Amino acid sequence: MKLSRLLKIRVGLWGLFLVMVPLPFISLILLELPSQYQHSLLGIELGLVAYVWMLLSMYLSTRPHWLDRLIGLPEVYMMHGMIALIAILSAWLHKMLVHSGGLISLTGDFALVIFSGVLAYSIVMMAGWLTRQIPILQKLKKEISHYIKHEFSVWLHRLNVVGIMAIFLHVQLIGYISRLQGFMLLFNSVSIFVIGYYLYYKLVQPYFDKHATLIEKTTIAENVQELVFRVPDNYRWHPGDWVFIRFPKYRGLGEAHPFSIVNTMNDAHHLKLAIRGDGDFTKLLQRLNPAAQSIKVKLSQPFGQYHQFLRGHEPQAPLVIIAGGIGITPFMSILAAAIQQQRQVTFLYSSKRQQDALYLDELSTVPSDDVHFIYQVGRFKSNQVASVMQHDALYLLAGPHGMTSYWQTFLQDEGVSTANIYYEPFDW
Repeated sequence: MKLSRLLKIRVGLWGLFLVMVPLPFISLILLELPSQYQHSLLGIELGLVAYVWMLLSMYLSTRPHWLDRLIGLPEVYMMHGMIALIAILSAWLHKMLVHSGGLISLTGDFALVIFSGVLAYSIVMMAGWLTRQIPILQKLKKEISHYIKHEFSVWLHRLNVVGIMAIFLHVQLIGYISRLQGFMLLFNSVSIFVIGYYLYYKLVQPYFDKHATLIEKTTIAENVQELVFRVPDNYRWHPGDWVFIRFPKYRGLGEAHPFSIVNTMNDAHHLKLAIRGDGDFTKLLQRLNPAAQSIKVKLSQPFGQYHQFLRGHEPQAPLVIIAGGIGITPFMSILAAAIQQQRQVTFLYSSKRQQDALYLDELSTVPSDDVHFIYQVGRFKSNQVASVMQHDALYLLAGPHGMTSYWQTFLQDEGVSTANIYYEPFDW
């Protein structure tokens, strides 16, 4: 299917942004580089572009909250991976066009090996948006996951900062570059800022995460548990948001993982998560026993774009929600908020098996005439969805990628504007 107009605009804006970021560096190189090195200009510029894009990729890996609220963290992560891929390709071209020796060559080659190795590993193990498109990568990821824990993947990914520091040293060692005063002032300032911010984010920022306490853990479906946390009074989130959690004192649970928040804010200051035991982190969670001991957890800022999407439309526009399996979790809080607003909601929920369904009792007894809830085992048919479609409705989707991709295409083919459909992918 052809790219939608909205997607073309987004791709164009990102492309323009990527071109503009290295421009100040390239401009200074063009102004200051001595004429005897002009024959190497293309190779130098390719190496410079690669470095600047790797810095940008490093910054995006810090999950900037302002960017999440602007475009959504899933898109930030996707761009983080794409920028790194293009940067490494540019770095290889630089290596082929500009020749050096000694420590200059060693630092550059060392960084390139790190970048290439981490990228190859990340494409298989960490880029869900890519592996779902390529069956062989998806199968390879599944096999490797039996032997490699997620925490190892996260730490391996952090080797990129070592590669960037090696390139920083690599540039300092090139005499005819390090003598360019204006360029080096910009190069050093931006490098120190980005590397410093990254180290702050990894080493200092975790101490400022919100503290919470796990107070209850209940099995609500086969292999799915609901965790209830007591959170600080000043912790705020929007309906549809999700949060990174980690348990610093428990082995295997120290790296943050994202989960959708089930409930809206309440006077009891309780936050609920429904978590399926798929990976090593989630399976370890099942062993925690809040009844036996006080279990402390750290929470990130809340993330998510569902609230932003709804804010950008008519406040009383009807909602049509299509959810599958564990994908129901962000919609429980959205539904609660919609009921308070007396908003009309049509809620279609399916699961592969009856025992996989979540919150059926709660949804089947919703105390509102504005909510029409339909559940079934197995996915809905096209005619079932077509029968509940409304001209002015907003469509929210969540669930397995194949399901959500199908309904996105179906709705667009039925004449629904892409601006009225939202799905926040959760497999990056």
